[in-house]
Amino acid sequence: MRRSRPLSALAVALLAALALAGCGAGDDGAAPDAAAATAAASTAATPATTVADTTEADAEPEPAGPRARIFMPIGEARATVILLHGWNDLDPAAYGAWIDHLNETGVAVVFPDYQAGLLSSPASMLAGTEQGIRDGLAEAERLGATGPVVAAGYSLGGGLAVVYAAMAADWGVAAPSAVYAVFPAEPLGLPAELPPVPADTTVEMLVGDRDVVVGRGGADALAARIAPHPARITALVSTDAVAYDHFAPKRDDARAQADFWAPLDRLIDEAAPPAG
Repeated sequence: MRRSRPLSALAVALLAALALAGCGAGDDGAAPDAAAATAAASTAATPATTVADTTEADAEPEPAGPRARIFMPIGEARATVILLHGWNDLDPAAYGAWIDHLNETGVAVVFPDYQAGLLSSPASMLAGTEQGIRDGLAEAERLGATGPVVAAGYSLGGGLAVVYAAMAADWGVAAPSAVYAVFPAEPLGLPAELPPVPADTTVEMLVGDRDVVVGRGGADALAARIAPHPARITALVSTDAVAYDHFAPKRDDARAQADFWAPLDRLIDEAAPPAG
């Protein structure tokens, strides 16, 4: 699968500051669990089929200008998910199994390319999020996805999903009907006050009890920023069978699907019930 690259050159910032919102390494600087990363990559070897070519299983996502990639389901799209990746998780293959699952349930996926690389500044990533969502939604609509929009994101992407809900009117894009932020980090460089989240937008966040990268602090900070808008925060508690560290959402086993995919499925179904 060939990968497109962002066309804009983004500004340099302090890498240490970005690492506070990091998703590419744990608190000891180590890379994410190798088995989890390998599993995610292996399941994403074949991208979702696109509307442009529904006969080839290995068709590439439709380009959406310079700042987003689109994965369309076969047939009509009942909803669109804006999927915002974690810090330095630039390749959608890392989320390939999840994207495939969403496509199989009739959901289009917009994957904004909001970050150029390790040295992207907070300001450039916020601007990239705005442009990626604008480009992606326009292209998804051109391809036939005209249903409700749900914003989802992991780590830094989870924080940006919340910001998108608040900034949608200012950005001139459709507000999401729901926000789903998984182990979110609060983005750096935000304005002192965010605009209010639309009253009819549901905001849900997950946190893990063994997440030592962002912990619960990101979710609490984001909830405070959008208050008095309600935000539901669910804490996952580790057991002998599963540890909810920062990289747990990157798995795609049955337990991870129940913990991390099912809540998003529920929010999508509430916004756009499946046919039949």
